[in-house]
This record gives sequence, C-alpha cells and structure tokens, in this order.
Amino acid sequence: MKKLILGLLLLPVCAFGIDTADCADATKLATLYQVRAMMLRSSASYDVDNFIDKKLDELRVPLDGGGFRYVRWVRPSRDPQYDKRGHTVVGVQGTASDNFESSGNNAFAVRVAVPGKRSLFSGNNAVYVGTVHVRYTVEGRERTKDEAINNWMNPDTTRTIDLGTIADHVEVSLDSSTSQKNAKNALVEIHILKAVAQDDPANPNSDTITSLKRIRNTLTPEIIDDEIASLEPGDSFPLYRFVSELRRADTLMRSKKEEDQQKGDKLLKDTLRRLR
Repeated sequence: MKKLILGLLLLPVCAFGIDTADCADATKLATLYQVRAMMLRSSASYDVDNFIDKKLDELRVPLDGGGFRYVRWVRPSRDPQYDKRGHTVVGVQGTASDNFESSGNNAFAVRVAVPGKRSLFSGNNAVYVGTVHVRYTVEGRERTKDEAINNWMNPDTTRTIDLGTIADHVEVSLDSSTSQKNAKNALVEIHILKAVAQDDPANPNSDTITSLKRIRNTLTPEIIDDEIASLEPGDSFPLYRFVSELRRADTLMRSKKEEDQQKGDKLLKDTLRRLR
C-alpha cells in the first residue's frame, strides 16, 4: 500500500483535475507526502536526503545543456569556494618559463596565488608571474581579459582578477618561472573563485523548494506533518482529499479486524475508481 501511494504521488499533480492556480500548492502538498511516504519506506536518513535532493533538482527544471532553468548564480556574501590547481615551477627566470593552465565553471574571479608552503613541512619560494590570460564565456559569448603582472610574487601573496560578471566557463593560462636555485622548489596556484547557486524566486515551485530545504537536515515525521498542516487545504482541494482517503484506506487495511479490512479495501477501490 505504501508503494501504491508513493507511486500515485509521482504522477503529475495537475493530472488530478486541479485548477492551474492551485498547481503550486498541489505540487507542494504532493511533494511533502512523497517525502513522508519515503520516510515510512526507509529508516536511513541518507535515502531520504537523496530523495529530497533529486526532487529539488526536478523542481528547478533541468536544462538539456546542463544547469537549471530556475537557478541563478550570484557572488557569495562570504569567503568564496574555489577550484585550485597548483604547478611546481621548473623554468628559470630570464632563461625559460612554464605555461600553466586551469579552467572552471560558474566563476566570478580568478586568483593567482603563491602559497606560504608547498607542503605541510616544506616552505615555498618566490615565483615570477608574467601575463595572466583569461578567456571566459557569458551566455554563449566569449570574452577575454589579460592581466600583466610581470613581477615576482613572494610566498603567501595573491593577485585577483575580477571578471565583472558570472562566467559560465573560464579558462586561465599564465607563464611562470623562478630563480635557478629554487627550480622545482616553488609552487604557484590558479584559483577559480566560484559563484554560489541561488534558487530563483520566479520559479512557480519556489515555496516547495523552500520547504524541502527547510526540512532536509531536520527530518522527523512531526516536522513533515507540520509542513503539511501549514497548507490547511480545504475539502475542495482534490489532491488532499484523494491522498487522505488513500491513507485512511491504508490504516483500515492494516487493522486486525476483518470488518475494518473490508472497509479499507472498499475505500481503496472507490478512491482509485475516481481516477479513471
């Protein structure tokens, strides 16, 4: 019976004859019932979290080319996460240089860094950085930006190149070298500073997404029930009435009394018949 309820809830919500204006609320209610049913099926929080994550992606409307219709990328309000790629410098300044490349997605800036240490127990050395070449794509249009550093960068120093936008994809290259005595003992890094994904409030299912994110890390039956109760749907709400009858049928069919079992079986058949 649990599998039946969950399977029916996976059907398109508006297929139940709900007016277009009510679809967002119906989707929220159906989604919360899906989560509730999933909790009954599995005691592992990982399974429920994974189910919620997949549902969130579905509600954000995936695009064929990747990404989501209702997700936008913004600058983080705190220290950003970043993709890091390091290079041990071999080229000797004045004689040769190393070309070093990196790339990433959803970036708002590029940072060249000479870290204070090469490893946990090894200090770093100065690196000479030439011109940084940045090529990035924004909404299908390619742009370029060059930053001529042409100077020594000491350990524990950085240089940031702001793109002035959120790039869908960015590719970075630079030339680096060091002194002869520090060849193979100097480390330079390229950091791709990442924008953060933000749910677009224009999404018709924005309220459902907010609820799912709110309950994701505090999953208990009571919290799910509170979210469902907060909708306060009336008797005229078709999906709510339909699911309520299924749950009632499930309870009756689990009874030890044969009379209740028969009532539950009849209620289930009558409820499913109305879907035809």
